Amino acid sequence: MQSHWVVVLILFLVGIVRAQEPANAAQQSPRQAALDMLAGDDAAFKKHLTLEMQAKIDAQLKGPSPAKPAALQAIEAAKAAGMASLEKFDSGPILISFNNAKEHERLEFHVDGDELRGEHNDEDIMLLSVHLFRNGEEQDLPFGLRFLLGWKHQQGIWRLNELTVSERLPVGDPRILDQSWWTAPAIGPLAAIVTAPQSTPSPTAGPPADNRPRMSVVRSLRLIGLAENIYANKHPETGFTCSISELVEIGRGMEDGEPYKFMDPDFAGGVYNGYKFSFSGCTGKPAKAFRVAAEPLSGAGRAYCSDTTHELHASDDGHAATCLASGKPVLH
Repeated sequence: MQSHWVVVLILFLVGIVRAQEPANAAQQSPRQAALDMLAGDDAAFKKHLTLEMQAKIDAQLKGPSPAKPAALQAIEAAKAAGMASLEKFDSGPILISFNNAKEHERLEFHVDGDELRGEHNDEDIMLLSVHLFRNGEEQDLPFGLRFLLGWKHQQGIWRLNELTVSERLPVGDPRILDQSWWTAPAIGPLAAIVTAPQSTPSPTAGPPADNRPRMSVVRSLRLIGLAENIYANKHPETGFTCSISELVEIGRGMEDGEPYKFMDPDFAGGVYNGYKFSFSGCTGKPAKAFRVAAEPLSGAGRAYCSDTTHELHASDDGHAATCLASGKPVLH
């Protein structure tokens, strides 16, 4: 009889273990949560924000002026810029990477540390560093960019609680004075960081003041490229657009309680900071390509252009057609 109860007890315990296995297997690690945020859709990204942050975002989106926070707009733009070339790694030193085959460049985010903390291992600190490779060789960047991610476990999900960004600048290295050392990588996410507007966009209400800083034509074209990627991701049935007014309307954000658009409303008319912008190539449904060109209104100066690859070209005669047909690469 005793042996019978022993067998029953063993089967009972085995049943408990097996019942718990799916739940344990379903729990993500902080690394998997990071991959969800970086490579997943909007729902996956939001899932790994803290419950307090989710409640705040929901309140803003349901308010009288629905708008995403500024930080989320910036992250969305960077993700969209490199999503097509993204690779993710569930293990090993590399977390994610982005490739630019044409320029033989590869951007890697390395996991330099991942440590569980807290009394109940409900906190995690993850350290990421940025590495750039050209033609298979790692480049000595003029800045050392590192990200410290602080995670906390809420309701069985790892959620991002803190983000610290640090940058090392080697002021003792004379190469810091060489302009060639500062050539930005032609890879979406890092280019998005390098070329993002340095000042907060102005509120949408009313015309801009005459003394407001304007972006250069090069930075304008890079911003348009990012906006095109966001638009195509939000409208997979139509793809890219040749309407600059639609790009202006792709999203809104909030900064210090004031609403703003991702792109300056001044772009909507197709003229900005002395240049006329024109689009072409948005054929098919969905449109899988676009081309954009900027001509100087005065007729004197260089014309600039870009396309789905986000590579910039220029022509000295000031004509968009020349730039699109035979423009020379712009390295800055």
